[in-house]
Amino acid sequence: MKKFVITAILMMVVGVGFSQNSYYKVGDTLYYVNNRATYVKTNTLVIVKETNVGKNSNVYNVEKYLLDDSKNEYVLDSKFTTNGLQLLKANGDFISYHKNGNKASEGKTVNGKKARGIWTYYYENGKKRSEEKMSSGSYFSDKTKNLIINFWDTKGEQTVTDGDGFAEFINEEGLIEKGSYKDGLKHGIWTAYKGKVKKYEETYKKGKLSKGTSWNDAGESFSYKEVSSPAYYKKKDNSAVRKYVDKNFNSNTAGIAGDIFVNFLVTKEGLVGNVNVVRGLTVDYNTEVKRVLSLMKGWTPAQKRGQPYNSTYSLNLRFTE
Repeated sequence: MKKFVITAILMMVVGVGFSQNSYYKVGDTLYYVNNRATYVKTNTLVIVKETNVGKNSNVYNVEKYLLDDSKNEYVLDSKFTTNGLQLLKANGDFISYHKNGNKASEGKTVNGKKARGIWTYYYENGKKRSEEKMSSGSYFSDKTKNLIINFWDTKGEQTVTDGDGFAEFINEEGLIEKGSYKDGLKHGIWTAYKGKVKKYEETYKKGKLSKGTSWNDAGESFSYKEVSSPAYYKKKDNSAVRKYVDKNFNSNTAGIAGDIFVNFLVTKEGLVGNVNVVRGLTVDYNTEVKRVLSLMKGWTPAQKRGQPYNSTYSLNLRFTE
């Protein structure tokens, strides 16, 4: 009789390590998928730069590299301290880099997340872009928000001071985004353009999005109240995924205990593809997991500004005898 639990893993900067043994040495290279160590070559690698940091055998200073497809070479992405190497979990000083080698950001981390201190961001030319920090949680909630304290344009002129002002910049999508900050949070109307074509317009109140409209390349409009949302199967928790795999997993393939870590593509049409077993059990188990997941239909795809897109979904399957 097979039993298993499925836990989705949807994180920004996370950590893991193979068995935490002290045999890792300076210069060792490991490959990762979604910050989880794997035995196959991927587009993400980490080089161990220092072991036994703080006299702790599980703590390492590392450099993380990402594959630049245009050059077919790995380029430096970040430097940080991690608790273990199976899952990269940044703790302490963290520095990220632009592809040209200039510093992109620097700040403190705790358990793979930004710490409550000042983070500094830089333009590719090396000039300071912004100083930001996490807001403090309240007595009733530990939720925090990223506050823009100071902002400088590409010419070096400060346009946001002590959380108030106007900012215009090229965002991560390559669009020209502009709008106002109040008390460190987006406030009022924010717009983004590709050249002279408006791609989205959003209205914020104290950092909270109240409404937004985006336009695709064909000029179709999409309304939304969330900037982004992850893909999910029937429900926004993992219960529906668990029931599906439990129902369809071949009962003849049973009797092995352990974990299978897998990721796959959820297309903008709500289908599953490119199922990849990052860490598996037996060949039969791995093959059956691929088969079951590949047949799934009816996913609600991930959305960004109301528009569906292809996304990667990762989960851990735990089997018991």
